[in-house]
Amino acid sequence: MSSCSDAPHPGDGTPVFYNYPLAFNPAKARLALEEKGLKYVERKIDLFNGQSLEPWYLKLNPSGTSPTLVAGDLVLTESMEIIKWVDQQGAPLGGDSVDRAFISEWLMKVDAWDGNLFVTANSSAGGVVKFSTKFKIKVAEANMKRNPELADVYTKKIGEMNRIMNEPADTAKVQLNWKQLEALLDEAEARLSSSKFLAGEEYSAADAIFTPVLFRVGMAKKDELIASKTNIQRYYEELKKRPSFKKVFCVSNSGVATAGLVLPALGKIFLSKVTGKY
Repeated sequence: MSSCSDAPHPGDGTPVFYNYPLAFNPAKARLALEEKGLKYVERKIDLFNGQSLEPWYLKLNPSGTSPTLVAGDLVLTESMEIIKWVDQQGAPLGGDSVDRAFISEWLMKVDAWDGNLFVTANSSAGGVVKFSTKFKIKVAEANMKRNPELADVYTKKIGEMNRIMNEPADTAKVQLNWKQLEALLDEAEARLSSSKFLAGEEYSAADAIFTPVLFRVGMAKKDELIASKTNIQRYYEELKKRPSFKKVFCVSNSGVATAGLVLPALGKIFLSKVTGKY
């Protein structure tokens, strides 16, 4: 099977980007990295099979999530912060021609929307995520026994996983999430009526953080959300032609590549269930 990644080999000073190719938040940051043309090393961290709960990774990123960017002594664990850092390396995406004030505001708005809740609450992926999360809670509990010095970190993570697992059943939260998305789409449609990209005529950080939102809409098969939004449809078709889009979403867009990532993780989960070793 061919790899979707052609990341360079590690080198002195080269940033390391911990990524899970099927995840929502890492895609935002990786799009910015690709559009900026920064050299970085990609390291896959499996969010599905418990790898992100291993002690070495939790010491790097206590939330046990992806993305994580390590650049020298700097460690960034939030997609929005990574996008901002990327944009500060040399000239920002879009240069001086884009609306920087809008970009700053837009990054916060999009970051506040939970794309993971949207998919788990509005598609068949919810059952798979719940299955995986139950397994990961057991992994965290086992790791906590083996690493008591990290008990506080694991306890917090277990609580967070339980909260996330139960969120799709919270009707009020799911409805609010839907309304947040509708507001983002309405604003984007209006912006795109007078410009090629969200912040002007050039691709910017605003587009990097928003592209995975549109991808999630399609992933959840909720195309009715953009059926009447002709500006967004035009815009998204253009985004899909960009090399950054093809690289970032190549695994998600390929059934074979997705299976190659998910099936080994499922194998690990079932083996743990059979042996009782987590």
